Amino acid sequence: MTYAIARPALSSNWIEQFFNDFDRGFAPGARAATFTPAVDVVEHADAYVLRAELPGVAREDISVEVKENRLVLSGKKDAVQSGEEGKYRYVESRHGAFSRSFELPRNVKSDAIEATYKDGTLTLRIPKADEAKPKTVEIR
Repeated sequence: MTYAIARPALSSNWIEQFFNDFDRGFAPGARAATFTPAVDVVEHADAYVLRAELPGVAREDISVEVKENRLVLSGKKDAVQSGEEGKYRYVESRHGAFSRSFELPRNVKSDAIEATYKDGTLTLRIPKADEAKPKTVEIR
């Protein structure tokens, strides 16, 4: 069985690094031992939007930090427990602590990142910084 990841034309090195890191994490046919959220990154004219799939993860178990120009997404997903539903005999759902780290491009406002969480999807809006506009200097 062969897996392929469709890659759009990339304009930013950090997005390419993301795909390279992702590829190294999963070998074809291999199964991850712990929970690793899937992440999509979209570039817009004014911002980057990162969406992380976090089904079954409580909002209070998610942390988003910016450290030394790196965006760090971390948290934990609790294991399913036997209870009212009965005794689990087979479980494929992933659980455990997770951490994903992404190098931010230089042209972002890291202090203005907005985060929303709805229906198991964390959405981060990372605004781009205003482009340096040429300044005309008046000669007197």
